[in-house]
This record gives sequence, C-alpha cells and structure tokens, in this order.
Amino acid sequence: MRPVPTYACARVTSPLVPTADLTRPPWSAAAWLDDFHPLGSDDAMPPERALRAAMMWDHEHLYVAFHSAPSLVPVTRWQRDEDLWTECAVEFFLAAGAGYYEFEINPRGALLDLHFADERDEDWRAARTWDAAGIRWAVRSEGGGANWQAEVALPWAAVPHLTREADTAGDVLQVQLCRSGCRPDQSWEVPVWGPATRAFCERAGMGRVVLVP
Repeated sequence: MRPVPTYACARVTSPLVPTADLTRPPWSAAAWLDDFHPLGSDDAMPPERALRAAMMWDHEHLYVAFHSAPSLVPVTRWQRDEDLWTECAVEFFLAAGAGYYEFEINPRGALLDLHFADERDEDWRAARTWDAAGIRWAVRSEGGGANWQAEVALPWAAVPHLTREADTAGDVLQVQLCRSGCRPDQSWEVPVWGPATRAFCERAGMGRVVLVP
C-alpha cells in the first residue's frame, strides 16, 4: 500500500459560489493535487487521462474542485441520485464515524450524494435517500469530448457525522478523491488519491486533509 498522503487545505475569507471556472481566484492559486494512481496500483495515470483536485474551506463550507480528462463512454445520466459511476464521475468521500459520505458529479452536472452509516454497507439505493442539504455544484466542459471541471460547495451543517480530528496544524479530515469511469470494453478506469487497494471507501485507504487555520 502506498503511504497515506496529506493535503494542506487552505482557508478562504469569502464564500465561493460554484461556477466550475477554475481559472478564477482563489482556485487559480490553489495547491492542486495530481498524484492519482489506478486503484490498487503504484502506477501513474497517463497524462491524457489525468485527474487533478483541490480543496478549500471556511467556517460554513468545504469546497472541492476537479479538473478531469473526458469520459471514455457516452454520458447519459442527467438526474440526481442515479448510478453515475457506471459511466463517468469525479468523486469525493468523507469519513463519518463508522461510515462515510460520498459525492459524485458527472460531466452533465448530475449529482449523487450518499450517506452510509457503516463502511460495510453496500446498498447505495438506501443510502441515496439522504440528501446533503444546501449543497451547491457546477460543471463546465471545454467542448464535446474534451476535459471538464467540477466545483462543489458543501455546507458543514449537511454532514453532521463527519469525522474531524484535532491536530496542532489544524483539524484533520479523512478524505478520498477519485474518478470512476467505464471504458468502451466495459473495464474500469478508477484513479484514486489515497492508497486504497479494493474500494474508494476504505478508511485505511483515504488521505488526510488538514484544515489550515
């Protein structure tokens, strides 16, 4: 297993309204992560299939943004709480007690938000009955079949079971950043930030995100 990565999540002084224009401040000056690997592998992602992510926070929200390579298959899902991962979606997971929160966004702007009370739970249809109150998001594409961006503003109040550990450098979250994608041959492309080996939701396979004061 790869070492557990740590990300210093900068604090912003003004709320961010998601537009998915990641060329604007403060995203233009953010610390972007690009160290993604296929699930269970130490290999690097090929440049043409790259994934990049960044995070920021304030007292009201956690902000997450992605730059992604295009989907390898047509994206047909467009409604909330569909099985977005079966085509293409950028995703982030937040450890929450014995379980976790999961968020997926696809290139058409559909959102899937899930809450699993236990890491071992597998019934995503039951988990999708939960909605993250007040969440806002946006997507932007560089054109048909091109790279795309996603931006999310998640209220802290929407994730009351979030695991948040005190540290001298700032509170620490356990987070996974990733992308699910189906290839035309029905195999999977699953780049991941943390050292997970079997599934994105593995607690031991998540990274550490330090909320810098």
